[in-house]
Amino acid sequence: MKKIEGQMADVMKEIISDGDPVVEIEGKEYYLSLIEKPETTIADDVEADPDLKQKLLQAKIDILNGKTYTTDEVVEMINQGEL
Repeated sequence: MKKIEGQMADVMKEIISDGDPVVEIEGKEYYLSLIEKPETTIADDVEADPDLKQKLLQAKIDILNGKTYTTDEVVEMINQGEL
């Protein structure tokens, strides 16, 4: 990752905040986007939510036991109102 500071950073922040984050440099278009780090990690979220933790553990058990579905099977279950 390249760190940008000063005037160049100010210009880039202004481009992003103006709502049109596409810039052209030497004939090529680049998309600028803000990436914010989440306040918590996935592990923190799982530990804080017992229901989520249980669902993930059950999913792991199901996968280990071969209880998996293809995308087509899931779409079909949704269409039939099973999910």
